[in-house]
Amino acid sequence: MTPYLTQEQQYALDADGGAPPCVIDPRTNAVYVLVPKARYEQLKPLIETDDDLRNTYSAQGESAGRAGWDDPVMDDYNNYDENRKNQCP
Repeated sequence: MTPYLTQEQQYALDADGGAPPCVIDPRTNAVYVLVPKARYEQLKPLIETDDDLRNTYSAQGESAGRAGWDDPVMDDYNNYDENRKNQCP
């Protein structure tokens, strides 16, 4: 079922100067954003991703190692807040 816009929603679309208006579900107080379908299709790949982040984490670790973060001198940054507390203000 595809509902039609109410007159109030049509006015909101016209009045926002291109910014998508928000609508509120009175049952749940959830806020939704009305965007044209063409715009949604552009955003869809960013919203609906099935990427496995575990691959990202290992790639980030490898990149950090190549950048020198595995150098023992950098170990102080692993406990940055603790090391900072031990210094004089």
